[in-house]
Amino acid sequence: MSINEPIYCSIEHHATLFALFSKHTIETFKENGSGLIYKAVDIYGHERGNRMAERAVENGDSLNFVNSQAYGEWAPQKGEMEMCLISTNPEFINGVTKCPWCAAWKKHDLLEYGRNYCINIDDAVFNGFNSNFHMSATSNLSFGDDHCEFHWQTPLTEKAAKDLANKKKDLGASCTRDFNFHTAHLLYSFSKTIRNELSSDGNLIISKVLDDYVKLFGHEYLDVLESEFGEEYFYAK
Repeated sequence: MSINEPIYCSIEHHATLFALFSKHTIETFKENGSGLIYKAVDIYGHERGNRMAERAVENGDSLNFVNSQAYGEWAPQKGEMEMCLISTNPEFINGVTKCPWCAAWKKHDLLEYGRNYCINIDDAVFNGFNSNFHMSATSNLSFGDDHCEFHWQTPLTEKAAKDLANKKKDLGASCTRDFNFHTAHLLYSFSKTIRNELSSDGNLIISKVLDDYVKLFGHEYLDVLESEFGEEYFYAK
């Protein structure tokens, strides 16, 4: 890699960083560690959903179901993810048959830990957008199912589908963020939660996570995360 070549994280970096947090927390604290990872995902997901809601409100849009789908902060690259529509009525249900997070966890032999992300991330983001919203994932590729299945507890009418397509067209890429941002946000959010919950033990876990992350990807893929939020966000005591 050229010294001047820009560094771009991908879903692989985001997925692996999460799995390393999960691995070191659960290996150290067992069931209590699993509970802490669940809490960290919940906080992180709500932060994402809150940002989406703030953008919608700034644009004068209501916090309805259509906008919860339109204001998403990332979109898969071509061929990266395969999705399917299962039902629109009486409930909108969609699915995923190919997932880059799951692929990254398998690649780095971290599936056992990475799949903890799948338990509550989608509901956390959805509920962060609107506190009245809840959804459920009834199957997950990362747990050995043949697809992920998401139940959104509301129908997707023909009008809503058209409104969603139009809103996505209007927004374009204005709401999406690259995976330098998303991976940096995950590092910041998880570091904050784990440090708040575990104090000095939290700092030890964060150190192990970052050591493993750098061994896998190189220090430049950590440096680019620090530049997104500022080094003080990650290392403040």
